[in-house]
Amino acid sequence: MRPDEEVVVDQGGTSSAMNIHYEKEELEGHRTLFVGVRMPRQSHRHHKPHGSRHRKREKRTGSIVTQQSEESVTITSSHDTPSQRVQFILGAEDDAEHVAHELFTELDEICVKDGKDAEWKETARWLKFEEDVEDGGERWSKPYVATLSLHSLFELRSCIINGSVLLDMRASCIEEIADMVLDHQEASSELDDSVRVKVREALLKRHHHQNEKKKNLIPIVRSIAEGTRKQSEPHLIGTATSPQPQPVADPAKNGGGQDSTQVDLSKVDLHFMKKIPEGAEASNVLVGELDFLERPIVAFVRLSPAVLLTGLTEVPIPTRFLFILLGPDGKAQQYHEIGRSMATIMTDEIFHDVAYKAKDRSDLLAGIDEFLDQVTVLPPGEWDPSIRIEPPKSVPSQAGLKPSL
Repeated sequence: MRPDEEVVVDQGGTSSAMNIHYEKEELEGHRTLFVGVRMPRQSHRHHKPHGSRHRKREKRTGSIVTQQSEESVTITSSHDTPSQRVQFILGAEDDAEHVAHELFTELDEICVKDGKDAEWKETARWLKFEEDVEDGGERWSKPYVATLSLHSLFELRSCIINGSVLLDMRASCIEEIADMVLDHQEASSELDDSVRVKVREALLKRHHHQNEKKKNLIPIVRSIAEGTRKQSEPHLIGTATSPQPQPVADPAKNGGGQDSTQVDLSKVDLHFMKKIPEGAEASNVLVGELDFLERPIVAFVRLSPAVLLTGLTEVPIPTRFLFILLGPDGKAQQYHEIGRSMATIMTDEIFHDVAYKAKDRSDLLAGIDEFLDQVTVLPPGEWDPSIRIEPPKSVPSQAGLKPSL
C-alpha cells in the first residue's frame, strides 16, 4: 500500500457480538422464511440527491476511520430513510477509482477440523442469478432466483456492523490481503498468535473449482488472455500453470511490465467465460468453520485497484471485493446462508453501486437497509421452498431508482 493512498479501515465492534442461532427445524428443508429479490416499485424510491447535505466521518491521521460506536453506525436519523441515504450516496460525483463494473460473484467454503488438511470448495456462483454445485460437485444447477431467509440477512447486517470494513485497500496477492485482514482483527479483538497463524494458513488454502475436471482447447487461449488483459489493466496475465497466487505486474512501474501472474487455462470453463461481460470484476465470498476459533472473524474488503488473484476465482478476472466469514465449528449451515445473502445482495443493482461508492461502514449498512425495505417476504408454509424460481424472461431495470444527475 502506497503511503499517499487514502485507505478507509473500519474495525467495528468485536466479532463475538454476532449471534447466530438457528433451530434444527429451521434448517430442515433448506429454509423456512424466505425473502425474494427486490420488487420494482414506483412510489417512495424517487428522491432527489441531497447535494447540499454534508456527511460526517471521523478520521484518524487523515486516512483511517476510527472504531465506530453503536450510535455512529445508525443509518437513519429523523430526517433520513435508507432510500434517501442511498440516493445521496449514489448521487456523489463519480471518480475513476470508484466506477462500478459488472460483477461475477463466487461463494467458496472451507471446513478445517482436527488439524486435517483442507481446501476451499466452490459451492455457488452468481452473474445475475444463483447457480449451485450439485451431485457432489459433478454439475451446475440451472440459474434461479435466489431466495434468502430474513434471519440470514439480519445476520449479514450484524456482520457488517461488527466486522472489519477495509475500503480501497491496495494489495497484489492473497497473502497481503490475509495479512491486512488479520492485522485489523488483532487491533479490534484479542487474536492469539498461534490462532492467527492457523487462520492465515486457512485463508491461503488451495481453491478447488467445480469445472477443473473439464478440458479446454488451447487455440482459444490467446483470445481469452487478451480479453482478460483488457479487463484487468494495468495488470497482466500469462498462460503458464501455477499452483499458488503470484504478484501482479504493474506496467507503470516496470517499463511496460512482465507477465508475473500465471493462469492455468486448462482449469477455466471457457464456455462460461464467454458469458461474463467485458470489463467485469469479481466478488469473492469466503465462508466456513474452523474448529480452533472461539469467535467469528468477519471482514468486508474493497480493493483499489481490482487485482487478478490467480487461483482464487474460477475465471481469470480481477477481484474487487472480498467478504470473509470464518467462525467456530458446528455452524456451517448458518455461514453458508450468510454467504449466500452477501453474494445475492452484491448482484442487486442498487447495492452493487453502493458497494463501489461507499465511503464507510454506514454507507454499506444504508445499502443493506434499503435492500431490506424493498424485498418481499413469503410466509413459511404458504409455498413450496423446494421449487426454485426460474429467472424472468426480462428483468425490470432499476435505473429509474437511481438519482438523476
